[in-house]
Amino acid sequence: METSSNTHDPVITIHKVKALTKDMLSAEIASGMTLKAFFSQECTALTHGQHALRLTKNSPLFKHLEENRLINEAHVQALMESFKKDGYLFTILYVNEKLEIIDGQHRCEAARRLGLPVYFMIMPGWGIKEVTILNVNSRNWTIVDFMETHAKAGNPNYVRFREFYAAYEFDVTTCQLIILGRRSAGYAGTDEFRLGLMQVDEQQMTDAYIKVKKIADFQTFHPHGWKSRNFVEAMLTLFKTKGYEHEHMVLKLQTYPDLLLAGAKSLRVEEYVNLFLEKYNFRRIKDKLELPRR
Repeated sequence: METSSNTHDPVITIHKVKALTKDMLSAEIASGMTLKAFFSQECTALTHGQHALRLTKNSPLFKHLEENRLINEAHVQALMESFKKDGYLFTILYVNEKLEIIDGQHRCEAARRLGLPVYFMIMPGWGIKEVTILNVNSRNWTIVDFMETHAKAGNPNYVRFREFYAAYEFDVTTCQLIILGRRSAGYAGTDEFRLGLMQVDEQQMTDAYIKVKKIADFQTFHPHGWKSRNFVEAMLTLFKTKGYEHEHMVLKLQTYPDLLLAGAKSLRVEEYVNLFLEKYNFRRIKDKLELPRR
């Protein structure tokens, strides 16, 4: 690993490409075929050296990396139509020494189905970490893709997060609000969640399950919007407000059903908060709930 910088620019880490070892070349990548045999029998080397750019028509040998996101059929079909309509442009697949695809799995699948050759480079030692780095600024990857990828890779923080996400079916950003108390960073390149750096401990998860149970008490109050991000953020604001009593809030809504928002759509966070305060303090003489002044 090297770094590059000058007097004015920040230090940039340059990841050196690993060399193919004899063990990698002699390892079996498919039944009866080693990586070295694949190079000599099935490939055309277009440049020289271990990290040669190669061309092959035997793309079925390339494999899906288990931790990577699943193949999107619509994406594959769109690429196939593009290849047919606009021609097959020169693009490079990155694979590791096991021929697991690091970048370009949809292009590879489209090319395979159309019987087209693929250009590729072997990047020894690359895996799911490099997949994430390559895609962290990609518009094709959603925040759910990153969550699934890190969870499938066995990161316990994301395994816990995904279990919560699957159990309650809030969107990922809303789950972040409930569990972490904050949303994902706006700039993907510095987003801890996408990079696999999120930390979630057992206490945070316990607190999150308590919060969501309280939020669920309001399904009847706001059936069409209680899972919305703004509603949840407003509820979390109330939970943190000094003097808030959840049982009182629920009882007030049960006692005065005309306070319900049965047909209302999603409101802004501030509107929800003000509405909750109005209903919480309805006919309350003393100990009225007030938000701290900012």
